[in-house]
Amino acid sequence: MSDLQYLFLADLHGSEVGVQHTPGGQDLLVQHTDIGQRLARLLQPEAARTMLRGQTVFWRIPHSREVDALLVELTDLFISIRYAHPALVQLELALGDNVEKLAEPAEP
Repeated sequence: MSDLQYLFLADLHGSEVGVQHTPGGQDLLVQHTDIGQRLARLLQPEAARTMLRGQTVFWRIPHSREVDALLVELTDLFISIRYAHPALVQLELALGDNVEKLAEPAEP
């Protein structure tokens, strides 16, 4: 799903999230899945509408000052949860192939 007007942001538990640029600003697009529907309804409970991109249905959320303010508040909330409960929410460090290199003893 690539074109000049669409920017893929992330895959949220199997739900693609991106930004669609429009003449008046931009829309957040969230793939129509269970998780995607929850996010769309959280960000804009009354105005979120669906649209078809290719063969995939997306929730279209016009990016407004209200939506942006809610995104900032949610980000602050998630950070607060992380700091308040460090054992509950852990971030994994992915080292990939470097793990084997770090585990090998250094040559003299």
